Amino acid sequence: MVKGRMPMEGREGAQEGCINTDAFSADISPLFEMAWVRCRHLGVDPGSGRCSRVLSKSELAPLLAENKLFIETTGAVFQELSELPGSFPVVIVVATKDGVILETFGDTDARKELAAELNLVPGACWREEETGNTALSMAIAAKEPVQVTGAEHYCRQYYAWSGTAAPLFSPAGQVIGVIGFFARAEEAHPHALVLVAALARAVAGKLKAVEQLEMQNKYQEAILESMFDGFLTIDGKGCVIHMNASGGRILGVDHKKVIGKFIGDIVDFKPVILEVLKTGKGYVDKEFMVKTSTGFKHFMKTAVPIRDENGRITAVVDTFREIKRVRNLVNQMVGAQAQFTFADIIGNSRPIRECLRLAKMAAQSSSQVLLQGESGTGKELFVQAIHNASSRRDGPFVALNCAALPHELIESELFGYEDGAFTGASRGGRPGKFELASGGTIFFDEIGDMPLDMQAKLLRVLEEKRVVRLGGRHYINCDVRVIAATNRELAREVEIGNFRRDLYYRLNVICIPLPPLRRRGTDIELFIDHFTRQISNQLGQEPCSFAPEALQVMRSYPWPGNVRELKNIVERVLNTAPGPVITAAEVTRHLRSQSEQGVLTGELLSMEELERQAIQRALKVAGGNISRAARLLRISRNTLYNKLKKYRLEVG
Repeated sequence: MVKGRMPMEGREGAQEGCINTDAFSADISPLFEMAWVRCRHLGVDPGSGRCSRVLSKSELAPLLAENKLFIETTGAVFQELSELPGSFPVVIVVATKDGVILETFGDTDARKELAAELNLVPGACWREEETGNTALSMAIAAKEPVQVTGAEHYCRQYYAWSGTAAPLFSPAGQVIGVIGFFARAEEAHPHALVLVAALARAVAGKLKAVEQLEMQNKYQEAILESMFDGFLTIDGKGCVIHMNASGGRILGVDHKKVIGKFIGDIVDFKPVILEVLKTGKGYVDKEFMVKTSTGFKHFMKTAVPIRDENGRITAVVDTFREIKRVRNLVNQMVGAQAQFTFADIIGNSRPIRECLRLAKMAAQSSSQVLLQGESGTGKELFVQAIHNASSRRDGPFVALNCAALPHELIESELFGYEDGAFTGASRGGRPGKFELASGGTIFFDEIGDMPLDMQAKLLRVLEEKRVVRLGGRHYINCDVRVIAATNRELAREVEIGNFRRDLYYRLNVICIPLPPLRRRGTDIELFIDHFTRQISNQLGQEPCSFAPEALQVMRSYPWPGNVRELKNIVERVLNTAPGPVITAAEVTRHLRSQSEQGVLTGELLSMEELERQAIQRALKVAGGNISRAARLLRISRNTLYNKLKKYRLEVG
């Protein structure tokens, strides 16, 4: 605030004394003393003062853009104040922290007079070296509201005017601009200083609120743009209010150019979101497949209607995700990933080195792979290692045991199904293994046990690389590499009619025959050492050692169950060992307990009767499980079903 204001009639003489003698009247405020001294040192001519420096349009444009919010907010607040009773004719000036005039508002006649007399126009540089001291320059310098009237100005050009100004501050306390009132000196309002301070506070408050809102919008915008999911909002007429970049990418449109357009005009299919606008019923995580000019788009969508206080729908918010991304997330969450690599494969024998060579070649190829070997030889270990060394390593790894699935469920497991496709189908449908494996590898274990009718359907999928869900109408593309494994001689199964010849040729591109453990020589001892350390660690005990005689017994054993059986024996021995050294007797005892099941009766039976009894015994041991019984008999399930029919045997 200006203190010690002297009477108007004494100000002109006091200024003359300042200019000529450096002498100030005691009645002069220190604020004016400093301002006049600054003007004198700047060489300002007190007889002039009309602003001569005006920025060009190109120079002013960036300042107007930078201060757009400041200008608009001041104009809006002034408009509110001017509508209040008791308002007075005045010109409002908005200027930068450097005194550059940005805009003027208010009384038209006064604005014209100020422009003509003082060159108070947008772009004018009202700095003290140009204009002498004014309310604008003094408010910026003093960082407080100031009123300058008549002869309080250094330059006589301004004696006819009164100016009042207040600075605006940033949150850090820095002056960011100034607002001023200008009127004829005789019309100066007695409360102008209070009014301009109030205006500055009101503008600063609105600026802060708007800036906070803009910052919040920027945060929200950043969040939406960082989403991999598509996001769009339509108004009550179906026009796009907002769409993020991911939404534009998924829909194949420019997300910035579609704002304001009808949603039905920017995509080449009927937008499902319009049904939400029509019915008012939203949905959460619903699967949609729509036909477009470039093919089918497969989404998982959520749409939520927005209502006003009267319950009317004013907007719909829609988020959508490509189904392949959903599948990837599902695979990550449920652990549909391969765990093993080639580094996890134990063995240094010649047969296993050859298998590793073929497997590493297969990893660099995109062709189908068939692994053949007895149960327990590590077929899935090799399959996972191939996947993890391939270009699909970042995609899903989905394994399916063909022998473990009931015949009636294989198709739905492989290809999925739509809502209501069959009795007991999950609501909303379900994707099949091929969909879940898209972008990665699907592993068919025990492929020799797949029913013949399903073999034909599998062959079609391998050829067309797409599936149709049960109860569905649309093809779904599946980018999948197939690796299959079997413990059967598939070539023989083809000859006897249990396996399709065309599917065999399709799968048997890269064949990797895995050797049984009994043919892997010293690899047995590597396995024994590995399992001993691994299992001892799990049991929390010091590893035991195997006596040379015990190792000899294990080397000479044929291991019909291969590596899986070896691990079982090692674990059993370690759990029951009486001391730190495993003896040959201890190993022999456990191996004998795993000797052949069944006894010879001595009764001579026909081949058919022997087969019939063998089937009955297998069913009994398997608890009626067809797949398990077939594995015990080492025949396919199809063959077992035929023999059950032949001998009129019932399961159960």
